[in-house]
Amino acid sequence: MDKHNHVVSTFTLVFIFLLTTTLVSAVEDPWTGLPLPPELTLDLRKRLEACGNVLTKPCGIEVYNSVLGSGKIGQHCCKKLIQMGEVCNDELSTALGLFDKYKNAKLLIKVKSLRKFNQCKGQ
Repeated sequence: MDKHNHVVSTFTLVFIFLLTTTLVSAVEDPWTGLPLPPELTLDLRKRLEACGNVLTKPCGIEVYNSVLGSGKIGQHCCKKLIQMGEVCNDELSTALGLFDKYKNAKLLIKVKSLRKFNQCKGQ
C-alpha cells in the first residue's frame, strides 16, 4: 500500500468512528490492505488527510477503536477530535462507511461517531 493510501486509510479509521462490539470484537489494523472505494475522490482524500493531520495517527486509532468497539476516547484525543472539527468528523465517518467492510454499518457509524464527538465536546 503506498503512503498516500495508508494515510487516507489511517484517517478514515477515525470514524471513523463505528460499529458495535458485537460486530467487531477486536480491532487490529482492519484498514490494512482495504482497497479505496471509488467514491473517495482526490478532493475528499485531501480533505481527509488535512483532518487526520490535526487528529494525529495515535488519536485516530483511539477514536476508531472507540467508535468501532467499546473503548473510550481519552481527554487528549478528545481535544484533538474537537480541534479537528465536526465537519471533519462527519466526512471521516462517511468515508469509513464507503468501505465494503463497513457498508452495512454506515448509519451506525455516523450515529456513533457523532455521539463520540458530542461526548468529547461536553468534556
